[in-house]
Amino acid sequence: MAALQEENERLRASVESLQSFIRTRMGPYVTYEVLDEIMSQQGGGAIEGERREVTMLFTDIRRSTELSERMTATDYIRLLNHYLSDMIDIIDAWQGNILGFVGDAIVAVFGAPKPNEEAAFQAVGSAVAMQRRMKAVNAWNREQGYPAIQMGIGIHTGEAILGCVGSQTRMKYDMIGRNVNLASRIEGFTKGGQILVSSETLEAAGDMVVERPEGAMWVSPKGIQCEVLVHDVIGFGKLRIPEQ
Repeated sequence: MAALQEENERLRASVESLQSFIRTRMGPYVTYEVLDEIMSQQGGGAIEGERREVTMLFTDIRRSTELSERMTATDYIRLLNHYLSDMIDIIDAWQGNILGFVGDAIVAVFGAPKPNEEAAFQAVGSAVAMQRRMKAVNAWNREQGYPAIQMGIGIHTGEAILGCVGSQTRMKYDMIGRNVNLASRIEGFTKGGQILVSSETLEAAGDMVVERPEGAMWVSPKGIQCEVLVHDVIGFGKLRIPEQ
């Protein structure tokens, strides 16, 4: 009996060591929450598709193409990675999951792969924290002799299809659907330093969200059949986004 217990302990320690190794190696490529969900699937398979209400966050640096053409490749990547490092830390702290980068743009989801009733609240809180961090990002840029940058953020809450897409050799956890497209389109209406959120997100996020007085406006996103009311968020609780 003692020998069996010792063997079980060795096996348990071996499994825990392997899981720790996987998390450490895969951490830079996929969030721990997504990785844990994948590892919990039967046979270690991909996360199956599901429909769920989530909050989607899209960001983009203004005039980034022009910026990349003016700077050396080394300097631009250094600037970009410093900016992304700060933004990733904030999204992680607010329990968001980054699904990918499209150039300098960030695509994140709150409320997946695990359901989260505070997804909209956390997404908007994250966005305000990100815009507030830009002051420190640009202070660092000036120290390095780099130009200041500005970021726009668009957020929408709605149903999306979520799951692992791709093939056995290359796969990623992603979100698909009309609402994903709408979140991206909302971001496209932002100015540098601005956060625009849909009415669905504003309602779901709660009373801590501070909207600019008379800041709501109707927009006509490409590919969306009707106009959409978006709201200009300037703060969260007592925190305000500084003028840039």
